[in-house]
Amino acid sequence: MRKSLLAMAALMGATVLPSQAAVIRVDEDTFANMGLKLQIWAQHLGKTTPGGKDYNDFSINGARVYFSGQVNKFVQFGANLDFALYQGSSGRTNHGGTRESRANDAFINLKPMEEFQIMAGVYRLPFSRASLTDSYTYLIPTGYGYSTRGNLFAPFTIGSNVANAYRDTGLTVWGNIADGMLKYQIGIFDGRWDHVHPLGVKDNLAFAGRIQFTPTMLGFKGEKGFTLADTYLGKQNVLSIGLGYNTQKWDNGAGDSATGKAWTVDAMWEQKFGDIVPNLQLGYQDRKDMPAGTTSPIAKSKDRAYYVQGQLLYDQVVGLGKPALAIRYEKLDDRTAANKDTNRTGVFLNYYIKGQDAKIQLGADVVSLKNKSPNEKNYTDWTLALQTQF
Repeated sequence: MRKSLLAMAALMGATVLPSQAAVIRVDEDTFANMGLKLQIWAQHLGKTTPGGKDYNDFSINGARVYFSGQVNKFVQFGANLDFALYQGSSGRTNHGGTRESRANDAFINLKPMEEFQIMAGVYRLPFSRASLTDSYTYLIPTGYGYSTRGNLFAPFTIGSNVANAYRDTGLTVWGNIADGMLKYQIGIFDGRWDHVHPLGVKDNLAFAGRIQFTPTMLGFKGEKGFTLADTYLGKQNVLSIGLGYNTQKWDNGAGDSATGKAWTVDAMWEQKFGDIVPNLQLGYQDRKDMPAGTTSPIAKSKDRAYYVQGQLLYDQVVGLGKPALAIRYEKLDDRTAANKDTNRTGVFLNYYIKGQDAKIQLGADVVSLKNKSPNEKNYTDWTLALQTQF
């Protein structure tokens, strides 16, 4: 079982697969892992409009049945079948049980060698650290871009701006060079403005790519999986620097067209010092030449977003688990004439009962809005997030 899990961890990211999983084995090179992941939330949501109301909501943020494995050592596969709420555009407007189901990820990976692999299907876009980070490893459970004004960290994907904002359908060539010192990912995708969109009349493909460097010569371990994690909980020392690019042309067939462009740079450092494991992450993203609406004449919009986040983990059991403090600050910078910037600060206490397989997160997101409309106000949301993985 351990060899099976390690084989898929190399593809999907070291902490994506839980430490326990049911294994169906045909032989040494043919097997499948399967299991269940759950995220249950309780939230106190602050009023977002003057004279509005606070709300107390319980919800299933995620219920995932997953499969991963390989047909032989050259052909691998994976699927995440998700049942969840899939909140509205703000990410905080619905609650209760599951309302939709979909294959958030479904892919086949051909691996003739570690340095050259080909992945096809629907999966996380190889662009930013935010787009590649497994949500079951988030330091701040509400994720990136949590705001009623939408998520500016979302790249040009076919997914919505909540839940599957970071996923697209396409094909990616990728690989690890020099034992993970350098990882490259280059792909073509349907993109946001494909033929099902009013601005996809000419059905232009989207392109995305990322290159990531880790100074393995200094003792840091390369993140060799296709996806990434917010934390490795002291199991490996990581120092990674990434650079990504995403672009797609949009066209309404009536003379309005442009090429949307986005680039990003990010970094993560995590290192164990005795019983203390500090984690620090930085990210910056710039987008421009995006359409502001779908009705001619179409103006172009632009924005940028950046964040600083970290966690301080005490790597010893206190009571039932290991405690940690996580803090995140992000700024969503609207560079149109409206100048509707958004500042958000998240502070959470994380309690790892069994790593990512069983954890509790409790904290608040404080959101401050610039140039508010008459129907907007600053707000604070409290979240209690419970997670299990098997």
